[in-house]
Amino acid sequence: MAGHYAEAGKGAARSSAVFISYAKEQDDPAHEESVLRLWELLRSYGVDARLDLAEASQRRDWALWRTQQIREAGYVLVIASPAYRRHAEGRGEASEERSVQWEARLIRDAFFADQRTLHRVVPVVLPGRSEHDVPDFLGSDVYPVTDFTLEGAERLLRLLTDQPEIVEPPLGAKPDLKPRKASPSTPVRRHPAHVHNEAHDVSGFLIQVGSVGSMTVPGPSGVRPGEGADPRTKRAFEAACRAAGLGDPTGPVFAEGPGFVQHFADDTVLCALAGRKAVTVAGPVWDDLSALPGFPDSTGFPTESADATARVVDLDGGAWGAGTLLRDLEPRWQPQPRLSMEAWEAFQLPVANPLTLTVRAIATLPLRLDDDLEITRRTRERLEAALSYAEISAHTSGSWERAGRQTGRDARYDRIDGPASVRLILPNTLSSAITVSVEVEATPRITAPEIVDLWTAAWGTATTTVPGVLVPDPETAALLAPPTVELHVKTYSPWPDPFDLSAFGDGQPGDEGAVTVVAPIGFDLLQRRHWAAKALTRLARGWGYADADESDLV
Repeated sequence: MAGHYAEAGKGAARSSAVFISYAKEQDDPAHEESVLRLWELLRSYGVDARLDLAEASQRRDWALWRTQQIREAGYVLVIASPAYRRHAEGRGEASEERSVQWEARLIRDAFFADQRTLHRVVPVVLPGRSEHDVPDFLGSDVYPVTDFTLEGAERLLRLLTDQPEIVEPPLGAKPDLKPRKASPSTPVRRHPAHVHNEAHDVSGFLIQVGSVGSMTVPGPSGVRPGEGADPRTKRAFEAACRAAGLGDPTGPVFAEGPGFVQHFADDTVLCALAGRKAVTVAGPVWDDLSALPGFPDSTGFPTESADATARVVDLDGGAWGAGTLLRDLEPRWQPQPRLSMEAWEAFQLPVANPLTLTVRAIATLPLRLDDDLEITRRTRERLEAALSYAEISAHTSGSWERAGRQTGRDARYDRIDGPASVRLILPNTLSSAITVSVEVEATPRITAPEIVDLWTAAWGTATTTVPGVLVPDPETAALLAPPTVELHVKTYSPWPDPFDLSAFGDGQPGDEGAVTVVAPIGFDLLQRRHWAAKALTRLARGWGYADADESDLV
């Protein structure tokens, strides 16, 4: 991997630097050539791009250098490629492309420390590459470079040179408008039901007749549908208004969160994510959305129109990714399930009993909790009772006993004969979420179906049984971020084949791997088993079982 940085403009401040992070593709030397062409393109259009060739000839602390570049850069460009994604998600060999792994870790740390830094990290897809080469944790909003020309890289160049395509016009002076009363003797003329293209002035005289799409009629407020938006958004709002037959707007379009909003007199709301179609949302649905924690920046907007009877509304465009509004007794947000190779706790939280081979699930549950919540004696009594009938208990044996150091924010129980371990950690200075780890020590040559079974049971225990001693119903609790479950396997002994994944065909399993599932807390047994199988299949493909498929586990 090579690291470069570019400074936007001669004599620019250090904070305007752009650090380019990419991986060498061993089987595709043309990829590095493409990165060099990108560097040349930046220079040719006014960006003083610099390669680190001069630094490469000198001895230096490269880890420190890369850390400084990423921390001080105004933008970090991540060049998408299979090798970059593989190593950034921890699926490559530890001895290969260490610089990629180091830089990706720094980028992740910056992102998870403050998600507002997302705008600084820019995934770039060069010609011949795909959005599928972008690491999962960077999301789906990418900057494609279709050709090494101004036209082919226009969107990226506009970003780096701070030249947006659409510029908000300056505010002008307010007009001096005198109050005016409508004549009480002049009746308001109504349009016939079959005519939608007449417009009248205040005296009632016909001033224009045209086709339906030829004009937009202002409402009593004098504001038209789409007014106040950029041309593209304005057209989307006008089209949605005509299609839905909405009444009059109560005010102009305004930017909110990830998109644009306009309210109408009939209690309907028009909204649109940037660059997407406008949709109509009934007033009661919009009220439920507005009551969600994190609305709208985190939850996003509806992707399809929703009337007042809608019970489930799909959302997207927010920092939390794709999700759903559930209009139950208490409206709540939940994520749409998806996989990610970005595992955090699996490689940070120590294994309780590292003996031979560990299979575990680590749930991160950002629930809305009281600030003074503690693990009390009563909490431990409820936890001990709940563990006796937990799903994981069916896969282990013996009694659950307190283990490790017990505090008001950390509780651990081990099942010695199993052996198994459960740990509950309340929010602290490092995390604002409940963390629950459920692990089982298995024997070598554990099969793929057995791993799925243990993951499924550990997942259920970690997301419902254990947190259930703190909140009455974890499934319906308000979320402050997407809940995740990291499904983790690790071996400690030098077994030649610690995991028997022969169900997937030919391949060579690694010593450790983890997959993160973003999913609703209340997944039932079949749903958890389905996604555990998807996770193991994804992990197997990363280990070289190229033809692995979920159907192999049936």
